[in-house]
Amino acid sequence: MMTAPVSTSTIDLVQRFPGIVTADTRPGFSGFIVEKDKLVEVATAIRDEFGFDLLTAVTGVDYLPENKMEVVYHAYKTTGGPGLVFRVQVPRVDPVEVPSLIDVYPSADLQEREAWDLLGIKFTGHPDLRRLLMPVDWEGHPLRKDYPLGYEEPQFTFNFDEIDQRKPYAKD
Repeated sequence: MMTAPVSTSTIDLVQRFPGIVTADTRPGFSGFIVEKDKLVEVATAIRDEFGFDLLTAVTGVDYLPENKMEVVYHAYKTTGGPGLVFRVQVPRVDPVEVPSLIDVYPSADLQEREAWDLLGIKFTGHPDLRRLLMPVDWEGHPLRKDYPLGYEEPQFTFNFDEIDQRKPYAKD
């Protein structure tokens, strides 16, 4: 069973980082929104000053109508208690870039690679940002809301006979 996120009044990142962190006041949301350029600094304080030493989730969200992408982080204290949610929102441009938190939270490694692979969020400073789930030669990022729906010709198949026939050196 997951614990509820910590209340924004319990931990005041807004006071600690004025003008850099704001409370997420959207209906149905909790936690904080962090300015992209200060993400590493804020995440380090979340870990070192506030004791949230375990990052359990890094995920991306594509808000196509709002022309932005969001990276959502869930941090916990290994001593127990409620979790902390913090987010970074960036314009939906190509490439979407967010600083990597791998040096603050090593557990961000594979999750940042997954967000890169599926949503095209480039985590600057990540030491090994490459495809994780999709084939190496896959074009695009399939969880983007403007990605083709799949009614087109498939890009990849596990039918190895068909793969052999499509190779440039295959004989007719």
